Amino acid sequence: MARAQKSSTRTRPPKESDAKPPLIKGSHPEALFDIVARSQRGFRALIDSFDWITFNVSLDGKIRVINRKFTEVAGLPFREIVDHSISEFVVEPSREEMSDALPALLEKRSWSGIVRVRWRGSEEIHFYDCTLYAAVDEARAVSVTGVARDITSQQTAEWRFKELFETLHEGVYFASPDGELLDVNPAAVRMLGYETKEELLIPPASRHFETPADHQTLISDLQRCGFVRDRRLTLRRKDGSLLHARNSSVAIRDASGQFVRFQGSLVDITERELMQERLREEQEFVRRLVACFPDIITVLDTSGRYTFVSPRVREVLGYTPEEFIGLHLQDRPHPEDRSSLLEFFKRLTSGEMSVGTIEYRTAHKEGRWRTIRAHASPLTNAERKIIGIVASARDVTESLRLEEQLLQSEKLAAVGQMVSGVAHELNNPLTAILGVSDLLRERATDDASRRQTDIIHKQARKAADLVQGLLMFSRPSKPHSQSIRVTDLIARALELRKTELQARHITVHVEASADLPPVDANPNHMVQVFVNILANAEQAIASARDYGQIVVCVARANGKQEILFDDDGPGIAPEIRSKIFDPFFTTHRSTGSSGLGLTIALVIVKDHGGTIEAQTSPSGGARLRILLPVAETVQVVSPASVKKRLEGRAILVIDDEEGIRELTNEGLKTHGAIVTSVESAEEAWECLQRTNYDVVVCDFNLGNESGRALFERIKNAKKNAAPKFVFMTGELLDASQMVELRKRGAHALQKPFQMSDLIAAIETAFSP
Repeated sequence: MARAQKSSTRTRPPKESDAKPPLIKGSHPEALFDIVARSQRGFRALIDSFDWITFNVSLDGKIRVINRKFTEVAGLPFREIVDHSISEFVVEPSREEMSDALPALLEKRSWSGIVRVRWRGSEEIHFYDCTLYAAVDEARAVSVTGVARDITSQQTAEWRFKELFETLHEGVYFASPDGELLDVNPAAVRMLGYETKEELLIPPASRHFETPADHQTLISDLQRCGFVRDRRLTLRRKDGSLLHARNSSVAIRDASGQFVRFQGSLVDITERELMQERLREEQEFVRRLVACFPDIITVLDTSGRYTFVSPRVREVLGYTPEEFIGLHLQDRPHPEDRSSLLEFFKRLTSGEMSVGTIEYRTAHKEGRWRTIRAHASPLTNAERKIIGIVASARDVTESLRLEEQLLQSEKLAAVGQMVSGVAHELNNPLTAILGVSDLLRERATDDASRRQTDIIHKQARKAADLVQGLLMFSRPSKPHSQSIRVTDLIARALELRKTELQARHITVHVEASADLPPVDANPNHMVQVFVNILANAEQAIASARDYGQIVVCVARANGKQEILFDDDGPGIAPEIRSKIFDPFFTTHRSTGSSGLGLTIALVIVKDHGGTIEAQTSPSGGARLRILLPVAETVQVVSPASVKKRLEGRAILVIDDEEGIRELTNEGLKTHGAIVTSVESAEEAWECLQRTNYDVVVCDFNLGNESGRALFERIKNAKKNAAPKFVFMTGELLDASQMVELRKRGAHALQKPFQMSDLIAAIETAFSP
């Protein structure tokens, strides 16, 4: 602090030279002066002991008396302060402000209040609780005496509290013991939607509560406990809308323990509760979405341990979600898939991949392996740091199996298309070989020639059966059925397999119930089924020993006809039982089996509305069980009943294959028919113009004009006099085509065929 510019002397005791005549009559002057000196020293010691600033200032602003506290605050000795103007030491209030305030003080003779003071040489502001008195001499004010206590710290705290009170975002309030509001901060005014504090403070305070009883409950709890913390209150705003707030209050008591007021704070949680409600709704939505999602939803931390698994895991893998929590990613996958799965996880957690898909095998709780396809991506926090992996996993075991079957079906379809494309070229030479072998066998004069033609015929027949099987499998169609006895079909199948059965020393016993109803079946197709089953049984027995037995039982079963084929071979292993009907599946590859036999049987039986399944026979071998629907009407057709002689019949053969023409020409002539052979539709039309034919045997595909078009032309031209028509085709005709041809009076013969088949077809065409 700047020092005063001139010196002054401290108030001192009077000297002897200054002594006045004694005021008390009869007293000694020296004793009187001593009394006065002691009194002054005592007064001096008294005011110096005050912790408050004490001073006396003349009306013109000169300092006349101060105490030690004044010198400590001013930082100067007495002599540099006394007799100096007070404005030399105090900057605020200024000289003008003090002069302006003096008249009012002199008029009232005293004043108390808080004065803002800044001492010269300092930038700090101090606040003093000050009391001033006007000193009067003979009814005239001569000076001002005052005391001042420094309350700077207290005032600063009050101002800070007021600033805090005014600027808090939380509502702050003070209330009387009966609950009426005394004061509130601006935040509380805003929260409750009022424009002014005064409007909000209008009693009763209970009007601000949604339920007035809540107000009384709050007051009662405060009186009983002294405080409440984080109590949820529902208040009503000025506009009637509801405010949800979190309230904390405390009771204030006086020295006697009486409840004088309470104060508290309000935190607006309306938006928070709305957000929490939305969050709960979203969480519930997510929970239900995850619960009904067909995939397993999982979350793993960066160490690879499961932190969340959706309930779907119970249905897929048999485990509860709790049984997965804490497990490591590598704990349950197949050992062969662990390394690839961990590498996949590493690439995701390192950020190398943002999304990825992987397939791996994992263990079901029952012990079997399931194939899982998982889609995964990194899980990040607000700072974009990877904190885990989220994945959806689906059991694709069955779909992969179906995909494999579909792929196999596509392969078969491709094979079927290829076979269909070359069927005409392949079936024509096979037909010629079969026909010629038949003729050679009939004309053979020695055993060696007959054996050789039998070999040719057998191998050609085997090739023809294979082609027919491929065609039938690649283009399955509803067969044209007729009522026929199953035992007749079994007999035909046994006749076809007679040579092979005898060569392997296998006996066949057929057991059939009496009065069995016929079934609706395509005879050729159903014979093919029985032949394939017999061939499969032969191969199974031959793989075990050089002899065996097959038992065929035919009986009624729940309105259907049951056919059982039991062999005494090694049986079917449980692990392959579900595969034996798969295309190209065979356990007898070394015997030349194509693996299509049982597959074709399955297709044909299903086309007939039946079922076929593999079982274990009572003897321990294999059993194939077939169920076929019985015929609605009984109409037994015997091959012998339709056989007629061809003697003298005029037959026109049309085929662009020379071998087929020669074969049919030769074969039909041996049965007494008059045969004309041509290679085109044009030549056939010219022949038909000159000659009336009883039968036309025509290839379905003739190049420029199809056999079907020629048939329609002849039918339209000849009307009722049109010859019978038998088509030869290397392709499979579907059921609708077969029915339509029969309605139009035509019959179809599948290539390759034997001469006996052709003759039977012609004789059938003449049957009523």
